[in-house]
Amino acid sequence: MIQPEEPDGSARTWSTPSLVVQTATAVVLLGAVLWHLAMVFLTLSPASSVTNKYQQQINAYIYPEFGQNWQMFAPNPNAQNIAIGARVQTAGYDGTRHTSDWVNLSAPHLEAIRHDPLPSHLDQNVLRCAWEFYVSSHNQKEENTNGMRGSLSAEYLARIALQNFGREWNGERIVGVQLASRTNLVAPPKWTGQPASDNTDYRVLPWWPVKESTTRGLT
Repeated sequence: MIQPEEPDGSARTWSTPSLVVQTATAVVLLGAVLWHLAMVFLTLSPASSVTNKYQQQINAYIYPEFGQNWQMFAPNPNAQNIAIGARVQTAGYDGTRHTSDWVNLSAPHLEAIRHDPLPSHLDQNVLRCAWEFYVSSHNQKEENTNGMRGSLSAEYLARIALQNFGREWNGERIVGVQLASRTNLVAPPKWTGQPASDNTDYRVLPWWPVKESTTRGLT
């Protein structure tokens, strides 16, 4: 091992406490990396006795932050324009409930993407993927159809929506949040000769109570 040299040319030696701290840090980091690789491997591997036994714990670690998206290698352009909005319900000091106006959550992201040659992943995908994650695990009656992933998708979507509001709105504590979407088909290119669809689909989700865990980390 090459020891760093002092300005006078002598080799620097680490004290025992420093070596202990460095070794412990390296062990923790190595353990975290191995744990993450193991979880990803178990997610992608065929079903086995291990994955069947610990499926709930594996999904809780992987989704939604570390979900694998193979569209990076086989992109499928969106055929729909989806605008997502949210509103919140607040409780005053006397217990009176107030409902905010609808806030367009998609608009700031679209504005940030427009004319930007290198738009951020957050503006392009986070809100859209959270909505698709929820829709893929709930039917039109808003019933959970995908077990634990369905519950995770609802909490994940609610947290992203609340990042636009915080813990309070107009000085009152937020106690509920509701989301909705407006969907239009992307118009086909003019050279196809196909008419553009003028149909607009709306989907309004139920009110969700806002718990302490939902707003943890928000200001």
